Formats: sequence, structure tokens, C-alpha cells
Amino acid sequence: MARELSYRLTNPNYTVYHRAALGGLAATVLAWRAKRGSAPAEIEHDVQRDSVRLAWGDDLPDQEALQRILGASFRLTKDKLIDLVGQAVAEANVELRLSIHNGLCATFLQHPKMRPSEKEPRRVEIRSVDDEARGMFTYKAITSYAHQKAQGTGLLEPAKKGSSAGAFPAVATIPQSVVPGAMTGMQPLETAPEEAILLLYLMVGSVVFLLRPRTYKEKMQACVVVPDVSDLVAFARAMRAVAGVDVERPRLSGGYLGRIAGGAEEAALRLLIDLTADDLRDRPAVAGLHVIAMGKVAWDKNQVNRSATVRIGLTYPELEVFRCASKHLGKTRIVPGSKGDGYAVPMSPVPELVAANLAAGRHWAADFRALVSESKDFSRMRFARKGLQKMKEAIKDGVDQAVIGMFHEAWRRKMGVFKDRELREGASFKRQVEVERERIRNSILRAKTADALAGWFLRFCADATQGATLAAARQEAATLREFIFNERNASRLQNLLLFALVSYAKDDTKGQTNGEA
Repeated sequence: MARELSYRLTNPNYTVYHRAALGGLAATVLAWRAKRGSAPAEIEHDVQRDSVRLAWGDDLPDQEALQRILGASFRLTKDKLIDLVGQAVAEANVELRLSIHNGLCATFLQHPKMRPSEKEPRRVEIRSVDDEARGMFTYKAITSYAHQKAQGTGLLEPAKKGSSAGAFPAVATIPQSVVPGAMTGMQPLETAPEEAILLLYLMVGSVVFLLRPRTYKEKMQACVVVPDVSDLVAFARAMRAVAGVDVERPRLSGGYLGRIAGGAEEAALRLLIDLTADDLRDRPAVAGLHVIAMGKVAWDKNQVNRSATVRIGLTYPELEVFRCASKHLGKTRIVPGSKGDGYAVPMSPVPELVAANLAAGRHWAADFRALVSESKDFSRMRFARKGLQKMKEAIKDGVDQAVIGMFHEAWRRKMGVFKDRELREGASFKRQVEVERERIRNSILRAKTADALAGWFLRFCADATQGATLAAARQEAATLREFIFNERNASRLQNLLLFALVSYAKDDTKGQTNGEA
């Protein structure tokens, strides 16, 4: 063969971007195999778990071969939406295609020169999962995009004087459309042609989310989740599963609304759960994720730039808490925009907060107080109590379980007293609960020291039991005593108590009260 491109995951010079790009290339080649007639003519191709090989003969110039490869990899739909063959999105899945299109136009292809488009936006109707809300979402229909012609890399430019016609240049350039946020500085980023060809597939191996942050980094607009691929065949299979529509196994990152997240960490953990789902776990596809958050920065008001990066591992002690938060509280709400077009925002900030905490190595409930410090936010949080209850059931930490269990048991007993008072004196049970709940919230928030908070909690439990010991306290007595009176745990205790206050649900009553909490 005249030319052979061989890429291996084990290349010691590869970064996470190279491995993700190789995953995208492998997924593309395997997509060619899955659909007869879609592979580029006269191009040999092979995919193994750790390598990809492309080759062509002497009679096919390098640039012509690359044009065929790119033509079979980067396409447009009849509606002029970006079609990445390697991501295996079904033609009928317009919602996911729209999300991918808008996400790529906000990150890899944010410069208009990289994706010439129609002047007037087109519209697509998007419906919520429960079909309760719908909206018309817009996109810019494009006529072409940079990856179709390796724009900005120099790979397909006419040969310079003295060079062979149709041959690759000695060096290629890496523009921002290939690696989002890549800054050229005084000199352009240059590399070998073979490496530039590989990096064109970073866009295929990555997943883009649109961000609507409410708690952290408000200026972020989108993020690129870059998988650290460890098995090319397994990764291609996982990407097909993520792009599919499976009623039995719905993906957290599926559809248009599934690609809307509160923060970069939330987006990454959603994708991690999807890539390592039960039906894919027999063959691990990734060793972790690298997230590039992009937004407006002070030194450049014209385009979005890389504003933060986060590394995501495979395991977190309380990942199940996030899974429950995302599943039960992670729905996206469709609201009308300023021009009547649809705009999607997360319904709850809880998944965003939990994900940011886990990714940073903090306790999962760290800074939960910020979500309930305002009375209106506290009232709104009560509508999420069923989802919060699911989170509580997923907690593994014994101390967390004991603290929340003690609070819930004491609160249940207090409500029993309120119910008796209603029967005896006619005092409204609902009103008593509302007043006491607000009083508890203020007491927890206003505790200035660790001792004051610990003292309040113990008095609250003692008052509810009239001096008796709670079952949760008996089971973890020594551990709880050490935890509660350690001032280093004051913030954690405060957040746990506030979480316990809003997560109490009717199911906790076990028939002991007839009231609503």
C-alpha cells in the first residue's frame, strides 16, 4: 500500500484528546461496516480493541483519499443538521440531532466561517418526556462545516512548489475547530498530518452539552465531555447505545432535553452513568472523562472560550445519590424565550450541586444550605421531596443515614403531636407543620457555632421524644456522638439537617401519622 495510517491507544505520546479522537475514528469505521455501501471507496480499514488502521493504494493520491474518508465521516442531513456518522444517531431522532448540532455550533464550530449557515433560523418542535410541555427550538441550517474539508489544517491545500501533487504537507495546523479552546498564540499549533487527521475525529468521540448553570460558574454556556477511551470496540458500542432510543433503558443524556445540564460536572456524570450502564458493563469502554467547560471570559467578549476543565473518575462513593437526583429531579423544563421560541432549563439545581461536589471530592451535600437559605427556594424545594427521598434511600454513608434518620424520626413524632392537637383543639395540622418547619429552617441556618448546632439538634430530638432515645441514635450512638460534637463536621451536619428537613416524605410515616409533611 502507498499509504497507511495506523493509530494505537497505547501510543505513549497520546493525550486524552487523542484517545477520544481515536474512539471517534473507530466508531466511524465500525459504522461504515454496519451500513453496507457507506465506506469510502478504495480505503482499507480495520478496527481492533486498541487500534485503527486506514490504508489506500499507490493510484490514489493522499488528498483524494482523505477527501473520501472525510466525506464518509462528516455529513449533513436533508434538514442541514450536522450528521456525525460515528455517533450513530438514527435519522428519525431529530431531537438528539438538534442538540448535537447546536452544541457543536457553540463549541467546535462556533466561528461562522467554520459552518456557513442560512440567515433565517429553522424551527423544530421539542416535547418534554411526559409530553406536558412543548416548544419550538431554533437552529441555524448550515451548508457545510470545517471537518468536511479539514478546514484550517492545511491538509487539503494545493501542494506548494516543489511538492508532489496530491500529497499531504510536511506539517499540519490544529485550529480551534479541531480542539475547542486551543489557543494559537504567536505561532499556530502544528503537528504531523497523521496526527491532525486523527484529531479531526475528536468531535465524533466527544459529547457536547448545553449548560444552564444556577449554582456555579454562571457564565458557562456549553461543555465538551471528552472520554478517556480504553477499549475502542466497547466505546463504539457504548456510543451507539447512548444515541439510541431504549424505552427499557432510558439514557440520562438522551434526546435534546437530556443534553441540557446545570453544570459541566452534572453533564459528565450523566454521560459516565450512560457509558457504564448495566448493559455495557461487561466491557469497560472508558477510564474516565475530561470536561471542557466553555463560556464568555473577560478578555474575549466575541466568542466562548475554555473557562474551566474538570477530570472525572469512574467511581464515587455516593454516585448512586447523584443517579437518583438526576433521574428524579433532573427533568428539564421548557419555557418560552424572549422571541417566543422554546428555551430549556433544569427544573432543580440539586443534581448540579451534587455532581459538582462529587467531582471536587467534597461531601455530596456540601453547600446544600445555599439551595434553601431563601424562603421561596425552601418552599419550592418541598415540591421535590419525593426525589429527595429517593436520594436519601441511596445514601451509603452510615453517619449520613443516622443523622437523617434521627431527624426524620423526631420530626415524625412531632407531627404526631400536631395531629393530636388538631383532634383535641381544632388547630390546623397543616398550619402547625408549616410554622414549625420554617422555625426549624431558621434555627439550623442561624446556628453560629458547631456547639450551638449540635445543641439545637439534640434538644430537637429530646423534645420530640420527651427524653426517650431515638432508634437511629441507639444504633449508631458512639459514631454519632463523635460526629456531632466534632466542630470540623459542623458544615456537613448543617447541610444534612437541611436536607433531612426537605426530604421527609409521607412514605416515612409508616402509618404513624395521617398528616402531610
